[in-house]
Amino acid sequence: LFLLLLVGTFISLPAAQGEQLGELHFPTSGSAAAQGHFLQGVKYLHNFGFEDAAVAFQAASKVEPDFVMAYWGEALSHNHPLQPGRDLETPRKVLTRLGASPAERAAKAPTPREVGLLAAVEILYGEEDDAARSFAYAEAMGQLSSQYPEDEELQAFYAVALLGTVRHLGDTWGAESTFPVRMKAGAIAQDVFRKHPNHPGAAHYIIHAFDDPIHAPLALTAADRYAEIAPDVSHALHMPSHIFIQHGMWAKVIASNEASYQAALGKWQQRDNSSETQRYFTDVYLWHALDWGQYGALQQKDWTKAKQAIDRLRPVAEKSTVPIVKE
Repeated sequence: LFLLLLVGTFISLPAAQGEQLGELHFPTSGSAAAQGHFLQGVKYLHNFGFEDAAVAFQAASKVEPDFVMAYWGEALSHNHPLQPGRDLETPRKVLTRLGASPAERAAKAPTPREVGLLAAVEILYGEEDDAARSFAYAEAMGQLSSQYPEDEELQAFYAVALLGTVRHLGDTWGAESTFPVRMKAGAIAQDVFRKHPNHPGAAHYIIHAFDDPIHAPLALTAADRYAEIAPDVSHALHMPSHIFIQHGMWAKVIASNEASYQAALGKWQQRDNSSETQRYFTDVYLWHALDWGQYGALQQKDWTKAKQAIDRLRPVAEKSTVPIVKE
């Protein structure tokens, strides 16, 4: 079960343009044309749709080549916060497109808030080891969120920055040593969620923060809501089952992953027109939804539905090059 939970923690599935991704308010210094792409990118970030986030931020910087926040977002799209390890070279190259040095890049940021956000990302992709960068980035986001306590985006990004330190605190996600940080992140996300119940990051991060048998009851409301916030995104449809499974809500586990499977199936049917990376995530996400759904069916002793998961996986496995899917 832990392996299943871990995989669900960091898989993201690229979403198509125009999908429902939630609502948020993130003012910047960018032009109206660039801002539209930027907001799309931020929504993808909160839903862990990292590849689509990068595309949206690239579109923003194409419209406005010196739009600092577009480069901030594109760099952040290479930070998969709950995964071990990070790609450092790609986001560093993104930042270099904005300016050759941190000082040159900071000079292009027209507001103190944007200077602070850019500085935090510079820390995230700095020269320290992974753990040091994770903690320093979270601290920087904490300081920035304290300066702007009413800014829900800074609060949400602080919450996920805290969650990004958890893998350095315990052997497993639910380890007792991780509780203080996860509870703090969850409390921050809950505050955003109370004020903005359609915010994708708030609901998403509540689920991750309380994803263990002891604290899962704190995330039930967010779990029920998240699928409604981003109903076209497979990851958003799957994530509530992280909480349902902790409660033995097998019917909801099955329904959540059936919805996730159906959303992923549409992507898989278009796989021949997708990039190699998109095909990888599509295959894995289909497998993941079927795996979790089958687990729920087995708990209900629904052998027919459990076998259906295997039958559904066969055509995916035949085309897939991903070992975990083929096996």
